[in-house]
Amino acid sequence: MIQGTMMQFGEKRQANVTFTNGSKELSLCVDNGPMANTEKLYRADIRCFSNGSDVTGKVFGVFDDDTICGDVENMSKAMNWLQLSSDPYAVP
Repeated sequence: MIQGTMMQFGEKRQANVTFTNGSKELSLCVDNGPMANTEKLYRADIRCFSNGSDVTGKVFGVFDDDTICGDVENMSKAMNWLQLSSDPYAVP
């Protein structure tokens, strides 16, 4: 399933799209930067969830609180994880 939301607070704008496959969810969030100084939504972050737990660090081999920039290579890796028939990072 694919769902999306959009929020705006003054000049700050943000959109979030989630891709769900069973108990796994991929979240892509884009915004117009920390100072909201552009028209475009250009800054993107990817997070991966398994059974509601954040497993982004495990999927990307980084620390749990690291930011994963939304680019083609990272989105491909996240989508590959989402499409796996089993979940090697499942949290019981």
